[in-house]
Amino acid sequence: MIELIDLTKYFRNKRAVDGITITVSKGTLFGFLGPNGAGKTTTLKMMAGVLKPTRGRVIIGGKDLSAEPAAVKGNMAFIPDHPFLYEKLTALEFLHFIADLYALEKTTSLAREI
Repeated sequence: MIELIDLTKYFRNKRAVDGITITVSKGTLFGFLGPNGAGKTTTLKMMAGVLKPTRGRVIIGGKDLSAEPAAVKGNMAFIPDHPFLYEKLTALEFLHFIADLYALEKTTSLAREI
């Protein structure tokens, strides 16, 4: 289940997201539709913990993102619209990064496989 409660984000004096309150039940397919600048990406970034809300709460799977960020983020995936990170990593760094994402145990065999 996903709950957004009065979720709001300001960038300086510009309101990007204005008090969204929604509940998405388990098993429901949900998406954001709207024009550029409507706040879709900003909302998703707040849900993923990439951006901190100015106000409001994000609850995913019954866990509050502000109180239990690791627990919430451990059950999510977020691919940014501009994944600049990959361009800055060497191939070896990228493979280690992916191994960390999947919480693979750092062993000699993993190092060999990489």
